[in-house]
Parts: sequence; structure tokens; C-alpha cells
Amino acid sequence: IFPMVSSLTVGHLGKNELAAVSLASMTSNITLAIFGGIATSLDTLCPQAYGSGRYYSVGVHLQRCIAFSLTVYIPFAFFWLYSEFFLSLVISEKELVALAAQFLRVLILGAPAYILFENLKRFLQAQGIFDAGIYVLAVCAPLNVVLSYVLVWNEHIGVGFIGSAIAVVINFWLMFILLLLYVILINGKKCWGGFTKKAFTHWRDLSHLAISGIVMLEAEELSYEILTLFSAHFGTSYLAAQSAVSTMAALLYMIPFAVGIAASTRIANFIGRKKPECAHISSQVGLSFSFAAGLLNCCILVFGRKYIARIFSTDDQVISLITETLPLVGIIQNFDSLNAVAGACLRGQGMQALGSIVNLVVYYLLAMPLAIILSYIMDLKLYGLWIGIGVGMLLIGLIE
Repeated sequence: IFPMVSSLTVGHLGKNELAAVSLASMTSNITLAIFGGIATSLDTLCPQAYGSGRYYSVGVHLQRCIAFSLTVYIPFAFFWLYSEFFLSLVISEKELVALAAQFLRVLILGAPAYILFENLKRFLQAQGIFDAGIYVLAVCAPLNVVLSYVLVWNEHIGVGFIGSAIAVVINFWLMFILLLLYVILINGKKCWGGFTKKAFTHWRDLSHLAISGIVMLEAEELSYEILTLFSAHFGTSYLAAQSAVSTMAALLYMIPFAVGIAASTRIANFIGRKKPECAHISSQVGLSFSFAAGLLNCCILVFGRKYIARIFSTDDQVISLITETLPLVGIIQNFDSLNAVAGACLRGQGMQALGSIVNLVVYYLLAMPLAIILSYIMDLKLYGLWIGIGVGMLLIGLIE
């Protein structure tokens, strides 16, 4: 919800600000998806270790993944620091690039907390503790709204555009600290055997799962963000509209993604216990719920399109573009939901490599070329971009 809050609070400053936060969110999402992808290795390793009764191994996997992720993060921090130079190579509007780079430089401070939170969350989920994240976000999500508004708009302490980035950094660290306190004070210590040097061993083995997980998540994340990049060529209004639409799609994606997390954890637990028939039932239940989640998301976007558009912008052209595009995106949510849960079922079995190949081939040999042809050559603009990516999502979901 953080990128959505950033878009909402900054969007009413102007079209340039909304487009800039879109560009910054795009760049940060691409980068953070790498660490989300690395963390998906824990979706396989931790539940399987827990299911087989090797409880302290769960804590070792957690430490190894954190150490690996923070090491990988170092070059990306430098990329964000000098992002103005890199973004200017693909975006010609200097004011837009300068604002986006300013946002990313602040976000450098928050990314380590995001990495720690994502890994610690999976450490708890492997133990069947799913409610900890709910309690943490019940505090942090509303606080993010308040902080964003105050730091952007308050006449005494508000700092304008950059206040939105500061709010995100504060909330990332608060999320991690609260989740850590939950482990220490309430539940989750069962699998913690203390700090160990084993965290710095077997990185090659970890990287096999991590790289496949990165490719699975990044292939889809990049495709979304490439759409945003392509939309910039149609003008600032199209970029602002695409920003709002993709933000809503990413927000609603969390519903089937949550179903996928539950399914992958159950599947991995049962594999660890050597109960493949129970893992099979878990995958069937997860896939059944993916259809319900997709239909729910579709209804929200189709029937709430006018209201959603006015939340994001006050510009008439941007509102019109958002309203016209959301019904198509709603239909595509059904395909994305199937994709999310089927991919999670593969991760629960340690089959990230298969999912990564399917994602790469379909997105970049079929979906993206089709999107470019429809949007530029057929002049369908945003419609063309989303039709192309939608066809890819349907095909990936069916194959997986």
C-alpha cells in the first residue's frame, strides 16, 4: 500500500510530481523485487526444514538469506545514489528525472529494513505464524497514511514531495522493529538457535533457488514497469494514468499473492513431512481460491473505476484515461491471480527454475513484443500495453 499512498499524497501536487513518484516507484520496485525474489528461497527451505523437524535449520536459513541479500544490495544502493544519471538515459524530461532521483536517494536508507522484514516474515510463516504481519501492518499502514500527509502537506513540518519518501523509510524500519519485537516477546523463537557462522556458507546452493526466484518475480515486475516506461512516450498524462492503474493492480495483486503464500507454505510443510498427497490437496485448494480472488479484483476495478480515478488525480485528462483503462485491467486480474498462485505452488516444491523459464520466455518473447506492436504500431496506446501483458499472464498461469 506504500506506493499507492505515495501516489495519492504526491499526485495532488501536480502531474509532474505524480509522474516522478511513479518513475521512482518503478525503479525501486524493480530493485526491491530482486530481494523479494531472494527471500522466496525461504518459501521452500524454511517450511521444508520445519516440516521435517529440523527447527534450528529454519533460523540458519534466515540468517544466510539476510547476509546474502544485504551483500547483493550494496551495488544497488550505489545505483540509486547516482540514479539521476541512469534515468536521464531513458527519460528526457529533466525535472521529472531530478524529482525521481531525489526520492530514490532517500529510499536507500529504507531498503535494508525492507530486506530484513521480508526475510523475518517468511521465518515466521514457515512456523505457521501468519498473524504477526497483520498486527504489524495494522499499526504501520494507517501510520504511513498519516506520516505521508503530514510530511508532504503540513505547513509547519511538511517538506513537500520528498516527505513521501521519508514516510516510506520510517515505516519500513518500524515494520521490521515491530516484527522483531513480536518474535522476541510473543512467538517465533522456537526456530532460533542463535547467531552462527553457517550464515556465510553454502551461498552457492542458496543462489540456485534465489536466482530462479528473482527471475520469477522480476520477469513480471519488470514487465509492469516497462509498461510504465513505454507509457512515458505518449506524454505525461499517459504516464500519470499508467502509474495510477499499475499501482491499483499491484495493490490488488496482494490478494492472490497471499493465497499463494498460504499454499506454498502448506505444500512445503507437507513435503518436509513426506506427505505428498496432502501437498496435492493444498495446491488444489490454492488454485480454487485463485479464481475467487481474481473475480473479486476484477469487480473492484470495473465497478469502482470512476471513484478510483478521482482518488489518484484531479486532472481531467488523467481521470479519463484511468477510467477507460481500468475495466481491461480488471479482466486481466483474473489471469494474474492464476499466475500468482500457480507460481507459489511451484515455489513450495522448490521448482523455481521451471517457473523462471516460463516467465522469461512468455513475457519477453511473446507478451512484451505483442504489447509494443499493439500500442505503437496499432496505436492502441495504454490498451495495447495491457492487452499484450494480459495475454502473457494468461499463458503463464495455464502453463504453470
